[in-house]
Amino acid sequence: MDRRKFLKFICASAILPVIPYKKALLMGANKIKGAEKFITGCMWCQAGCTMVVFVKNGKVVHLTGNPDDPVTKGALCIKPFGSLEILKSPARLKHPLKRSGKKYVKISWDEILDEIAYNLKQLKEKYGGECLGIWASGRSAFDGRLLNKAFAKLYGTPNWEKTGPFCNYSGKIAGITTTGTRHTPWIYDHRDFYFADLYIFIGSNMAATRAPIFLNLEKEKKIRECKFICIDPRKTETANKSDKWLPIRPGTDLALALGLMHYIIKNNLENKKFIEKHTEGFENFRKELLENNYSIKWASSVTGIPANDLEKLAKLYATTKKAIIIGNAGLSHHTNSVQTHRAFNMLAAITGHFGKPGMGYACLNNGGHKIGEIPVPKSMTPHCRQGLGKNPVTWLESVENPEYPYKLKALISTGSPLTQWPEQNKIRRIIPKLELSVWNGIVPSVNAYYFKYILPAATWIEAGGIAPVSDDSRFAFVPKIVQPPGEAKPDRWWWIELGKKMGWEKIFKDEFKDYKKLIDFACAKYGFSVENFIKEEKTRALRAPVGRKTLFANGKFQTKSGKFLFSANKEKFKICGLSTFPHFYIDPDIAKKGENTIGYEKILIKSPFQKGTCFAKPVKIIKKSDSSSYFLNLITGRPSWAIMGDASHWSKLLYSISPNQICVIHPETAKLLNIKNHSKINVISPYGKATCLAVISEEIRNDTIFVPYSYGEKQPFSPWESINFVTNSKAMCPISGQIAFKGIKVKIEKI
Repeated sequence: MDRRKFLKFICASAILPVIPYKKALLMGANKIKGAEKFITGCMWCQAGCTMVVFVKNGKVVHLTGNPDDPVTKGALCIKPFGSLEILKSPARLKHPLKRSGKKYVKISWDEILDEIAYNLKQLKEKYGGECLGIWASGRSAFDGRLLNKAFAKLYGTPNWEKTGPFCNYSGKIAGITTTGTRHTPWIYDHRDFYFADLYIFIGSNMAATRAPIFLNLEKEKKIRECKFICIDPRKTETANKSDKWLPIRPGTDLALALGLMHYIIKNNLENKKFIEKHTEGFENFRKELLENNYSIKWASSVTGIPANDLEKLAKLYATTKKAIIIGNAGLSHHTNSVQTHRAFNMLAAITGHFGKPGMGYACLNNGGHKIGEIPVPKSMTPHCRQGLGKNPVTWLESVENPEYPYKLKALISTGSPLTQWPEQNKIRRIIPKLELSVWNGIVPSVNAYYFKYILPAATWIEAGGIAPVSDDSRFAFVPKIVQPPGEAKPDRWWWIELGKKMGWEKIFKDEFKDYKKLIDFACAKYGFSVENFIKEEKTRALRAPVGRKTLFANGKFQTKSGKFLFSANKEKFKICGLSTFPHFYIDPDIAKKGENTIGYEKILIKSPFQKGTCFAKPVKIIKKSDSSSYFLNLITGRPSWAIMGDASHWSKLLYSISPNQICVIHPETAKLLNIKNHSKINVISPYGKATCLAVISEEIRNDTIFVPYSYGEKQPFSPWESINFVTNSKAMCPISGQIAFKGIKVKIEKI
């Protein structure tokens, strides 16, 4: 099948989220004859898929799912096919670049790293190591994070972070403070995850974000007639595949959890035996829940879901023996995110839905598990002050805000702050003010127009290493198969060279440029040696810890007491301005008049949930005193199952599936505003505006609009300004630093 026919096939079957192995094999039948096969992990997301790559004459000619993978069973979404296009794209960054005035000029690797090292030394001497921020993206998932974390320690900066505060980091804290771990209780195994009778997806569009996993779950649904319920403000791909869709008001998921628990306890539907044997603090929790009258009626008035539907949901969940609740960014992207995830963990606990296959609650994207490290001697680690904040946005905030005790002066980024971070007007104003800015990427996205130094990245099978971790802590080995274009380099290469120029050659050894030697040095003691990966002949994948199975077997949790905790860390919550009981509040921007929300104190504290290593702003619970003139709730999310992040927009194949930054509007709202289908509109908030293409649909609440994130104005096929011009950089969860991307009020104007 040639490229044109392939594109036509994909566009015609865009409603299908995956390509089965046999069909993918047929697509490349005329290319793979005589090609060498490699098993590798996918670079794109936390589904953790393995796949087969076909290479001929040093070039990748095709790929398929891995039919021997017990998790995916040979299924694969479309994103890896887009990655093949990006690998050989003429738009790839191929040479180091330095900004000179308004232009960028080519510069050698030696020159650019010399200049960066010189600037870093000067800045450290002048301001101290804390002046540097390092943000590590998902693309640099393994070797970049190992080495840049060691770099941060040696430089003396606490301002090092991954993507968590923009993704699902709040789920980690919620899990640790209730079950003792961040991880999903299940693994993606036929005898575990696929074993439940009821699946509740809340703020989780699993059909789009975990397409091969969801495909296998759909197959199981047909065999065992298990039930799907989706709770989301819009009718997502997952909702369309569910038995019931409950369109919840954005930001009120905490009220839903409280209401369900209230009903279950009032009607004696809780699992008393499990609670008595496997939990701590339940009686105080029960008392507070009932005293605050978090009833079904109250929850209905807050969430907008009919009370009758909530009662049916509570009864169904409490009386179904094997039930799983899946949370995701729909819960995390709010200022109440930690308390919301904690509440759903509590809901699973009071009904006894933990400890056996096919049970539990989990926030996805929390599979991270320590499998390696680069040790740094304490004698080489300078003392440093607290970090500016858990979320990198606060690092930039320090540049203009005198509340902070010091200012960020330099930023090294391997992610996409110019599409992913909130309140883009502020981000674009501040980054050029930095004395040193370095960006590492694979394509010349909008980021390449705001940073001083641009480093071209090798990606995926050009670099070799370990693929991004799956939800259930599965890591796949990625062999280096092809050469990167031009002078593009793996992240580890330039971190090692930069480290050597800083005088740290004892840590940043040349031998670590070989990804296999780096893996063996950093990971072998955790069981993740190259040899152990290769022993897994069918998948080249290992779960962490090695041999991991269903968690909380027989009700034994990973807390000190071995029990589920309803009221742990009281003092930590109090320092942040909250209680250990997850009392309801909602994001400041979307709260209605008279509703509980949070107000931020004008002081900085040492974050108790980060062991005092960074600052945080405490809050107090207040009543919303006024009504907003912005009347629509904005929620953001992925454009489709084909897109994940800025780089995916650089593939014509993936672009053809999600070409435009749309704004999904309910017909009633569109009629009220005289908005026509496919007309251009501006979405406006107090923080900025973004232009979108109106799509009128009944598959969303009439008080809510949906606009996908990840678009940028320098993308070759879909140059839209990011919706994050509209979002609020100061609206964060006071515990996790999670940004309230889905907690914004907006209005719409016709263009």
